[in-house]
Formats: sequence, structure tokens, C-alpha cells
Amino acid sequence: MTLTTRIAVLKFVAAALLLVPGAIMIIALVSPLMSWIDAFLDLAHQPLDGGQKITDDAARLLNAILGGVLAGFGVMTWLVADRVYRNDEDLGRSLIVIPLMSWFLVDGAGSVLAGAWFNAVLNTGFLMMFLAPLFWPASKKAQA
Repeated sequence: MTLTTRIAVLKFVAAALLLVPGAIMIIALVSPLMSWIDAFLDLAHQPLDGGQKITDDAARLLNAILGGVLAGFGVMTWLVADRVYRNDEDLGRSLIVIPLMSWFLVDGAGSVLAGAWFNAVLNTGFLMMFLAPLFWPASKKAQA
């Protein structure tokens, strides 16, 4: 995988897993998309029983804050992939991997403590989608 391809994959994953979900979390506060958020919460907090919903003002505020943080992390990841990783792979990788691992460990532990163990399982898949382009061996082709 060339450097250009790895950067494109990182930017796509940042948009698909961070920016778009963060925006959906904000838009959901004033639209029918809240059902998507509720469905995710129900999935993450097994079993699927419809028991997890964002219903009160405090939960809506936390959803808004988390959506903003998620979108911000997506923008940061996009910019590091585009502006740093391209010129200094080691620095770019560390600027993405260190916060990513911090998120993974804290979110996973918090999910388990909250009784939503399946979210930690889902997070493992998300983590791999970021780590793959960061650690994929460089192609022997030009790294343009």
C-alpha cells in the first residue's frame, strides 16, 4: 500500500467513523436521527431490548458534547494524516496512535464498567481500521 493510499484510507476512516457519526449525534438532537443513536446504544448495551434511549436533558447534553469531541477527533486525524503523516510518517503515526490508544483503553474500560461490554468489542474493529493503514508495510512502488 503506497503512502498516498494509506493517507486516503486514514482520511476515509476519520470521516466515516468520527466526523459523520459526530455530526449525526448533533443533528439527532433536532431530528428523527435520534432513533439511530438509541439503536446504537441498544446494540452496545446488549441484549437488544430497546431499553437504552437518550430521554432526558442531561443525556442529550452528553450526546452533544460527545458528538463534538468525536467530530473534533476526526478533524484532527484527517489533518494529521494529510499534513504530517505525508511528510513524517513516524511523527504522524504517533500523533494518531497515542490518542487512539488512549481512547480505546479508556472507552473500553468505561464501556465494561457501564455494562456495555459489546461496545468494547465494536471498538476493537474501529481500532483495527485506523491501525491498518498506519502500520501497513510500505509498497515498493513510488510513495507519491
